[in-house]
Amino acid sequence: VYSPKGKNTGSAVVVFPGGGYYVLAIDLEGTEVCDWLTSKGITCVLLKYPVPNSGMHGDGRRQIKPKAPMALEDAQRTVGLVRLHAAEYYIDPNKIGIMGFSAGAELSAPSAVLFEDFDKKNSDATDPLAGISSRPDFVGIVYPGPSPFARSRPPPTIPPNAPPAFLVCGGAGDRGHT
Repeated sequence: VYSPKGKNTGSAVVVFPGGGYYVLAIDLEGTEVCDWLTSKGITCVLLKYPVPNSGMHGDGRRQIKPKAPMALEDAQRTVGLVRLHAAEYYIDPNKIGIMGFSAGAELSAPSAVLFEDFDKKNSDATDPLAGISSRPDFVGIVYPGPSPFARSRPPPTIPPNAPPAFLVCGGAGDRGHT
């Protein structure tokens, strides 16, 4: 958690760094983004989510099978955790957004539209986050790679209460992100 020094707007952003699914670009797309946002009075939570292709076989070969397929649930749960601890972090529980870069942006997109299913599946009364929404209040999707919705399944229905989103990507010469 990165807290602003001085002015506090009451807003928070959960940051999902990119890294091509092999590493987390925790500095350029993580700590530096958090430093910039906190200078603007915004609290940041930097999520170190599981990177699917970060594992190695014992013989040094890259692992083919995803090591950690639960990154989306971690992202959605983090929004709920930030909301649960809003008073402790001096933030407004209705001003919690997410921002992802590259692979992290591919995590932001489904987090922004699949929150209702996640919240329904995670409503057990023994869960401290039951009843706390995982819906982000706003979303930043920065140079995502190919859409996670394009992979052998139809895209989800965009819910009418989807959060407002800011999308930005590269231009000519950057076919993977555009």
